[in-house]
Amino acid sequence: MYRILIPVDFSEGSTKACHYALQLAAGVPGAKLLLLHCFQDYLADGDPVPASAAGLSPSDQIAERVLHRNELEAQEQLEELYQELLPKVRSLGSNLQMERAFIHGLPEEEILEQAERFRPALVVMSTKGESSIGRAVFGTVSTKVMEETNVPILTIPNHYEGAIPSRILYATNFGKTDVSDMDRIRQLFSHLQPMIYCVHISDDPEEDREKLLQLQQNLQQAPESDIRYALLEGDDVAQSLQDFARSESIDLLALTTQERSTFESLFNPSLAKKMVLHAPLPVLVFHSRV
Repeated sequence: MYRILIPVDFSEGSTKACHYALQLAAGVPGAKLLLLHCFQDYLADGDPVPASAAGLSPSDQIAERVLHRNELEAQEQLEELYQELLPKVRSLGSNLQMERAFIHGLPEEEILEQAERFRPALVVMSTKGESSIGRAVFGTVSTKVMEETNVPILTIPNHYEGAIPSRILYATNFGKTDVSDMDRIRQLFSHLQPMIYCVHISDDPEEDREKLLQLQQNLQQAPESDIRYALLEGDDVAQSLQDFARSESIDLLALTTQERSTFESLFNPSLAKKMVLHAPLPVLVFHSRV
């Protein structure tokens, strides 16, 4: 079964990620989505204690505040989001299922636990940009999730208005797992029948041209896939990829990492950060199966 886990925080970007995931799953019979909110109350704003808590001990006052101001509000927001999305779920077909889960605990821990339980093919989550880096893809939560799970993570830019992918750019560094990586991309998006561009940014065109030709030969037997190949030159890898994506109307960028502990070593940390936080299109990140 095609399952998508969607961590939500009730932001505008989070809601857009939900709509994107719905469209992504619509063409798969029996697909299931899980909206997940991880509740954690920091009590950082120092709101007045509710009148109903008068006379309680300090610890009971805190519990009352959590219950009435934070937890109930978050539960209501999750239910409102679920009800908002239900009409679209029904319009996309009777085979599409959606559930919601309200979990107490640290997001970086609970997302991993729910991924283990729910066994999704994909985790879809929004990115919030540089100003919210602590909660964005390179923040504690998402970095932890990406390092500890083998589930592919698809990040959706906060203000993304595009469609589900019909043209995917796979950035290759001519690793040993290119063939299996391409196979995973095909499996995730086969129902969309996308065109896949296999692209390498070269600093040695003559040598890399031979490598790209070899990769093309290795992928010739790829079933039901339209694959194109490109060798690009440029000093700024991130900019070269984004320029190519713009010129070819790419609507999803796929990047891989070789090991869990080396997420930010994808080419180098600043490039990885730049691509995810500033790319104007969805970015798929997954661990290569060595």
